[in-house]
Amino acid sequence: MISSGFRAFDSASHRPSCCVGFSLLELVITIAIIGVIVTLGVSLIGNDTSSAHAAKLESDVSTLNQMVALYVADGGSVAGLTSPQAVLDKMKRVRPQTEWQRHVGMASGRLLDVRLQAKMTSGPDGNNSPRAAWNRSKQRFELTNARGTAVSEFYLDESLAGADFGTEKRTKSTVTFNTNAKGWVWGASVADPAANYLNPQPLGTPNPSDGFNPDEAAPTTSEPPPDETGGNGGGSGSGGGPTPVPTITKLPPPTISPSGGTFAFLDFPSSVTVDRNGAPPAASNMMYRINSGAWDIYHGGPIPLTPAMTLQAYNETTRPAEYSSSSTITKTFYRLTSGFSGTGEGNWGNAIGGTNLVTNIQNGSGTSTFKHGNTKLDLGNGEYLDAGVENVLSFTPAAFDSITPNTWFDFGELLLLNGTTFYNSEATNVTLSVNLTLTEPSLSFTTHIDLGLTSTENTSDRLASADIVAIENPTTDVRVTIDGVEYRLELSWVTLDPGAGVVQGSKFLIFEGATAKAELRARFTSNH
Repeated sequence: MISSGFRAFDSASHRPSCCVGFSLLELVITIAIIGVIVTLGVSLIGNDTSSAHAAKLESDVSTLNQMVALYVADGGSVAGLTSPQAVLDKMKRVRPQTEWQRHVGMASGRLLDVRLQAKMTSGPDGNNSPRAAWNRSKQRFELTNARGTAVSEFYLDESLAGADFGTEKRTKSTVTFNTNAKGWVWGASVADPAANYLNPQPLGTPNPSDGFNPDEAAPTTSEPPPDETGGNGGGSGSGGGPTPVPTITKLPPPTISPSGGTFAFLDFPSSVTVDRNGAPPAASNMMYRINSGAWDIYHGGPIPLTPAMTLQAYNETTRPAEYSSSSTITKTFYRLTSGFSGTGEGNWGNAIGGTNLVTNIQNGSGTSTFKHGNTKLDLGNGEYLDAGVENVLSFTPAAFDSITPNTWFDFGELLLLNGTTFYNSEATNVTLSVNLTLTEPSLSFTTHIDLGLTSTENTSDRLASADIVAIENPTTDVRVTIDGVEYRLELSWVTLDPGAGVVQGSKFLIFEGATAKAELRARFTSNH
């Protein structure tokens, strides 16, 4: 079925030498044929036709795998082929004549007898005789006893004796002819095949017909481009051309439902499902893992969810010659707490100010008061004028119950008095420390609220004369983590007496001589 060879050349005269030797390929084919004849003879003498058939098929598979290895080493490609007949027909093609002068081995590049055909059957015979299947991943023929379409025998079809399977443009072979020095040189343009093609092994997959089209024809190619001498190739085929590179389709990533995100406490889903999103089941496995654990095959059904759980999934290819695995999709599921409940207790401290700072602090379990500034004006001769009203900040905490995250609530009330003070005796900064006791969740912590105080000169402009109390850390130092979600306590002002004071961002302005009430409001903001 398979034959070829080349002569040895005299390096000096470039004429055929007087002696003609056998090529390695001829010896391999001869030994394979002798092996088949001996096996068939022994089997027929023993009247065991089934064993003879199996021995012939095994020998044919071994020989064909050697031809595949030679074809690939010769610059050919069988990537993407699924049909055994398409593989055979591919190796019946020849190189363009423009390449014959520099090509090593068979001048034409044809490796198989054009009459060679594969007889396909849809299942094993009654004796469960082995058949041959083409493993597209390993690019080799293998023996199998499994069901599905496979080759029962390879035979010669005399009607194809004059058939022309055309030419093809292949990549450079490992050895080329040096036209300048007139000799053979070694190159490294094509790596030697690493697979063992000599020993056929049974196919391991349960269904050898997956991804196989028995009616597939050999890929068509176009006429090769002209070489450097202006030739257009030779042969009487339908034309050559570069071997088409198979397109490998990337599998789509699966979908996770419901999608990840942050859910209210009562809306948190109890489970999640994963969908292939169109990835073919026969060519892929859907893989998933939870919280960076081990990957596992997803067989369907709900996956129980817990707060802060991360789910990853991807479609893994089982046919790498056709598909590549999808990208990995990652979803994390967060649950907000049901609500915050608790109360606080305020304490003033850490006041700083002018060179003549005067303070008066009265901390208690309910309302806590901070007074600052000297109200007495020195008239001389030991006489003083007492204005009688210093600057006052008084805080009364408010209890809160079932406050949902990211929602503003009343944190407490501040009473602010813009007094009359002298001699740079006012405070410029003070800290209000609030000891918070939460009942839901059960936590206790202290938040420190830094307030900046500005005493302005009195003028006829009421707003310009207003004293200022500014929250210098609207996002406080409180951080609470529940079910993987971090909450931070934020603060802002709300005026309760617009005639006495106004809000400008994080600043509260108190008109001169006025007593204003402001709500110190807060919210627990989540990072998800």
